[in-house]
Amino acid sequence: MLPSPLLVPGRTVTGPGVLRQLADETAVFGKRGVIAHGSAFEGVCRDEVLKAFPASAIITTYRCRSGEPTLEDVESLRAYLQEQRPDWVAGIGGGSVLDLAKAAGGLLHAPDTVAAYQQGAPIPPATLPFIAAPTTAGTGSEATVVSVLTDPARQLKQSIRHPSFMPRVVLLDPTLLYSCPKPTVAAAGMDALTQAYESWVSRYATPFTRDLSARAFKAIIRSLPAFFGGDNEAAGDLLAGSYLAGLSLSHARLGVVHGLAHPLGVRLNAPHGLVCAFCLPAALRFNAGITAGLMPAINQAADGDFARWVDEALVNFKMVSPFKGARLTDREAIIAETLKSGSTRANPRDVTAGDVENLLNTILE
Repeated sequence: MLPSPLLVPGRTVTGPGVLRQLADETAVFGKRGVIAHGSAFEGVCRDEVLKAFPASAIITTYRCRSGEPTLEDVESLRAYLQEQRPDWVAGIGGGSVLDLAKAAGGLLHAPDTVAAYQQGAPIPPATLPFIAAPTTAGTGSEATVVSVLTDPARQLKQSIRHPSFMPRVVLLDPTLLYSCPKPTVAAAGMDALTQAYESWVSRYATPFTRDLSARAFKAIIRSLPAFFGGDNEAAGDLLAGSYLAGLSLSHARLGVVHGLAHPLGVRLNAPHGLVCAFCLPAALRFNAGITAGLMPAINQAADGDFARWVDEALVNFKMVSPFKGARLTDREAIIAETLKSGSTRANPRDVTAGDVENLLNTILE
């Protein structure tokens, strides 16, 4: 019934304006803190959040580079944290910011390089409390022990993970989504929806994770079009759905969409959510024979046919395929990385090298 071990954030606070409670939520950890953030934090409530800390608190901020986190980004933030000697670190931003802060804080006192841990060196337990406040609804990073990092030198996008990476506090504040650009809303939302679907059909799913996946799927598929269309009231459900999908995938894993998305995304330098969105239709059709018994609930939530819903969403959200005109010169390497992925191994249908080749042909068409 339950996954073992069951790992969830220590405390989750939801509702409009809860980010302003950051000072109260971190007081138990100590007075020295670092806030790693993206552009959304600067444009929304930075001053209000910082003014809420008492005069005795020592709070510094670290502006994260835009784009998905690289090993160098993690090393830079890790060095900054070592200088500041904080009692806690908070990540306020999209999934990239959260993954960056999670990895840098988690590896703060680790003896080796970030590259060594991405290549398989055992990760020691983290001791620095991590607080997460997402400003997009997509990756679910605030609910996982996973940090996805890119090594440009090796053209490799791969996760590191440790149970101690789980956030101690999560602040789900829907007002942080209000200024999110529509292309980001669409791409992040389709990533969250893909994660809800893949964790639902995963071969490692349990009744517990499927309940989370189903709730996430229903919330996202209802709220994403509404929020994209300008209904800010839908932001709370979208954020909650992304969080629930993160909890589910953290225990059930994902599928071949994410197995493909990592090697393709790093080679095309394309946003992860956008890559997932355009890999999803091919994966749905590839899995159809195996997942037939699991699809009625998904199709019902999608008003009859999830595959058709996805095809229409790509048009309605005005999403442009990152694969248009793309030429991949190292297919064998992409196939090997896809097959090695833990996400691919969790796919409900076994995936062979020939299957990946066919999926790539379909996606690139």
